[in-house]
Amino acid sequence: MLERWIQDKKRRLYVIIGIITTAVLSISVIALMCVMVFSAQNADCWNDDTTIDDGGSAFGGDWKDPNSGTHHYIQHAIDRFHKEVKMSGDNIAAAIAIGLRESGFNPKAYNPSGQVKGIWQWGSGTTNGDRYGNTADTVKAQVQLAINELHSTHKATLINLATANNINSSMVAWDTKFEGVGVNDPQRKVADTAKTAKEVKKLFNLDYPGDINIFDGGSNDSGTGDTSDDANSSAISDATCDTGLVTNTDGLPVMGKYQITGGYPNYGGLTGAEHYGVDFQTVAHTMNGGESNVYAVHDGTVVAKSFDNTGGNWLVIQGTDNVYTYYGHAPTQSAIVVNTGDKVKAGQHISHEGQTGEATGIHVHFAVQTKSQYGWAPETKGLKSPGDYLKLPKPAGTNVVVPSGPFNSSTDKSK
Repeated sequence: MLERWIQDKKRRLYVIIGIITTAVLSISVIALMCVMVFSAQNADCWNDDTTIDDGGSAFGGDWKDPNSGTHHYIQHAIDRFHKEVKMSGDNIAAAIAIGLRESGFNPKAYNPSGQVKGIWQWGSGTTNGDRYGNTADTVKAQVQLAINELHSTHKATLINLATANNINSSMVAWDTKFEGVGVNDPQRKVADTAKTAKEVKKLFNLDYPGDINIFDGGSNDSGTGDTSDDANSSAISDATCDTGLVTNTDGLPVMGKYQITGGYPNYGGLTGAEHYGVDFQTVAHTMNGGESNVYAVHDGTVVAKSFDNTGGNWLVIQGTDNVYTYYGHAPTQSAIVVNTGDKVKAGQHISHEGQTGEATGIHVHFAVQTKSQYGWAPETKGLKSPGDYLKLPKPAGTNVVVPSGPFNSSTDKSK
């Protein structure tokens, strides 16, 4: 009898221990998940903290009212234009004001006479074409469509926004290049739209400069068909987790007095043939003199050294910062004084200016890649402006680099 009582007590004790253990494990798992979520939300990657109801029921209300659905929609668009496209406050205020003018910022707006629909009234039929396609009637999908178009079919809008310096010039850029209306078209309602844009700028605190990379294809690899929620989530994640370039202060590929003879992304900056690199030419350049030496701009490893009909004799360095740099047109392979596998230091002599391959005049073609050691053809994904990487003089530029100079590598360094 006593033995049975003891066994019964043991069983109850085991059950209690099991319950306590399960509870402790459950609490631990929940705590760990909370830490992971909190950490993710506080990481450098952007989280869209704006909750919007894309079912349509939340739409409406005064857009100036922080509690209205329209206000939330606008905030979502602002966040993505700022954090993904790097548009300025004036750029964004203009785009939002035009959206308010066109549709009241209603993603379900439709004009049957013109067969246009959505926030920015895209063509969705035969009258004005079918840019809208199978895009969902939601804010997320339509903002994604706009971003896709800015990086592809309507890149001219992005170029003009990058050079716009106030609300009015930003409105001209969006109206003429994105909406497709003439500068003097009365439907622009310039005075009213500009007034709205100024109100948007003030209400949403859009007092910041832009940093548009007009020749970056954007972070959304899926193309213009990305309109689903999954596509939006992927695009947001890719865009905001891309750390991009950190300005390199170690030096330039040449030393002494030099000039920039070929710009980025085109030879003339925004004009001329595609270039996607920057040509550096020392003032006292020769085919074999020390004044035309080429130098590594960062610490790293030589990962390629070769010849082709375009770049002539060239080498590529993978930096310790995981940025690839290209140095082209050396006179001969032997003029490249390092070999594949060599470790190099910033400022180390590695090559020489020349004019092999497709080159006019003695210089070094310098290019920057963040994705691959092989992608050097124009418009290849991962190509970045050398002006965003190197500390170039202000007249040369940053995202867009223009032929300029002469400069001195030891004194003309400020951006």
